[in-house]
Parts: sequence; structure tokens; C-alpha cells
Amino acid sequence: MSKEIKTNAMRKLDDLDIEYELVDYGLDGEFTSASDIAEHGSGDMSYIYKTLATHSNTNDIFIFVIPGDAHIDLKKAAKAVGVKKLELLALKDLKAKIGYERGATTSLAMKKDYPVIIDQSALDRDIIGISAGAIGYGLKLDPKELARANDANFFDVTQ
Repeated sequence: MSKEIKTNAMRKLDDLDIEYELVDYGLDGEFTSASDIAEHGSGDMSYIYKTLATHSNTNDIFIFVIPGDAHIDLKKAAKAVGVKKLELLALKDLKAKIGYERGATTSLAMKKDYPVIIDQSALDRDIIGISAGAIGYGLKLDPKELARANDANFFDVTQ
């Protein structure tokens, strides 16, 4: 049985009149990776995208939304945002800087409006699944609408 939930990510989409579908993966607040979500959902991981936080050599933060079964190419990602080098943000810094914990990170309604890049593979899909901003919950939405909500750009940033 799913409980009523309304996350800040959902509120942001509502404010922008962007349609989405909430998915309850029934994981009871446990950490979820993209593969966990696929396993508890349809088993189809191809539409699920994960959100990664990075920081540059100048400590600027950049957010990347990539396929759940892909790996970020940090050189391509750095080039996409115009910096020399990027590293993944340490897990211990995620909640304090982004506002979300591991397994709930989404590009929507972060603590600050960090630049967001969505992997260009999303343009081949009508719908992608992202975190709803709470562990065990996801959102299905049009990737172009996600880009609009985040003022994001699309680039090839995966290996």
C-alpha cells in the first residue's frame, strides 16, 4: 500500500504545469540504485536515469542526469560544462550541498539551481524515469520537460 507523498521535486513540476507520473517502488526507504528500481519495477532499466552530482577544480557544482546503466565520462562532462576537470561529489557532501541523500537525488528542487546536463540519449525517449526526491519513489516524465524544469542542456556525457 503506498502512502501519500508530495516531494519538492513534484511541487516544482506542478508549479511549471509539467505532467509526470509518480511511481512507488515499494522499497520502504531503503537505498535504491537504478538497477534496484528496475528490479522492483518492470525490470526494464532502459528508461531509468540517475542523477549524479559533480564538482569542478574550482569547486563549482554540476548535475548530470544519465542512463541508470551507464557510466559518466568525466572528460566529456567537463567539456560539456566548460571546465578542465570534474570529480563526483563525495557522498558525505551530497545532502549538505545538493539537499538530497544517496538514492533520492534528483535534479529538481535542489538547494541551489546548479547547472544540469541531461545525457543526449534521453532525446531518443518519450519518457524517462528519475528520482522523485524521496527514496523508493520515482517520476516518469518527458525528458524535454525535465530539461525545461531545470533549464538544462543535452550533451553526450557517458562512456
